[in-house]
Amino acid sequence: MDFLSPILESASAFLASDPTVLAVQILMASAAFIVVFLVLFTTRDILLRTHSFLLQAFCILLTAALPIVGFFIYLLIRPSRTLAERAMHRDISALLSKLSSPKKTEQQKPEKPSKK
Repeated sequence: MDFLSPILESASAFLASDPTVLAVQILMASAAFIVVFLVLFTTRDILLRTHSFLLQAFCILLTAALPIVGFFIYLLIRPSRTLAERAMHRDISALLSKLSSPKKTEQQKPEKPSKK
């Protein structure tokens, strides 16, 4: 345990010995963690949802400037589906339209009379 003692001593140098100040320090560290998480989540999510650089930059800056409120505004204005979901929906729609439309070759060919 001797190798951990320098790390613990340096970490305790940043934390106050007063319980009230220590609580404030822990709350501030937690708030900073939440802000960083929200900005990173927003960045990842908006990059998956659009190619528009202006919308991406606006959403990231909105969440960074107004962490909690900006994140909820981002959830309201973000595109509803990701780029992959839109591509999949487009492909499925094209496939279903091909499968549901009757084949033109069957409609154009006249029926051959049967020989008995």
